[in-house]
Amino acid sequence: MKTLIFCTSYFDTEELYLKRYQKWIDYYNHHPFTNDKNMYLIDDSSDLEVMTDDMVHIIKEGQLGNFQETNKINLYSFNNRKGLNWSHNSANNEGWWRSFCASLEIAEKYNYEKIVHIEADAFLISNRMFDYINSLKTGWTGLWANKYCFPESCIQVICKDQFDNFRDFASCGSHELSKIGLAEKVIPFTYVDRRFLGDRYGEKSNMQMEGLDYFCQTKLDTIITPEASDKLQGTNIFFLRTLWSFRLVQFFWRNRLELLILLVIVSILLWTIEISSCLLKTT
Repeated sequence: MKTLIFCTSYFDTEELYLKRYQKWIDYYNHHPFTNDKNMYLIDDSSDLEVMTDDMVHIIKEGQLGNFQETNKINLYSFNNRKGLNWSHNSANNEGWWRSFCASLEIAEKYNYEKIVHIEADAFLISNRMFDYINSLKTGWTGLWANKYCFPESCIQVICKDQFDNFRDFASCGSHELSKIGLAEKVIPFTYVDRRFLGDRYGEKSNMQMEGLDYFCQTKLDTIITPEASDKLQGTNIFFLRTLWSFRLVQFFWRNRLELLILLVIVSILLWTIEISSCLLKTT
């Protein structure tokens, strides 16, 4: 299936461009996963003067029809910035929604059959994760953000059979979409796959843990390394990934602190009851 991969973008410094977007470009461009795919940064009117990579094909708003085909790596930039609207939704603001929905316009303009959305701070890691994304032919599929117990909007796959659904969903416009709530809770996924080992680890960690399938909310200075294509899966990683596929395990991990506190409280209560019982027997 002819496939486009995209992230949304906004940058106003060279450092941010290099550490966020150039890192995303290099990571996926050098991976076999993108050998038969085109990559897009769909941009909220950034300062393009700070870009240092001349291999990125820049397409300005209104110029999509000027090109019969696009390059492997492209940046589609709007002429004005929608920016963050803190009064509505800081995480999925109007600018983000506009860029996200523009992926459908690009897909239909250049006859793509699958849209793969991978945010610039999200990284696929394992071979089985890349293979899974490649295998999807139908549906609107998301992964799982176990920490927050909702679908992971940073990584999603929209196949051609869902393009009409996408168009209907986006028809109210980016301004209205920015007011209806978190993307994770309103995007009309047809399937959310919870089997894979990954989460928004970057919110608290600067390190990539062994055995992960994906890593989201990556900090600017965190370096993510994909699993080698010829790497044999070790027994410990196989066990970890299999264990994580069970929802009960995900539940316990997500609520581990609360469960630990509950265990301590119960232990103290039992200990208190036992001490009281012993005191009564001695009196």
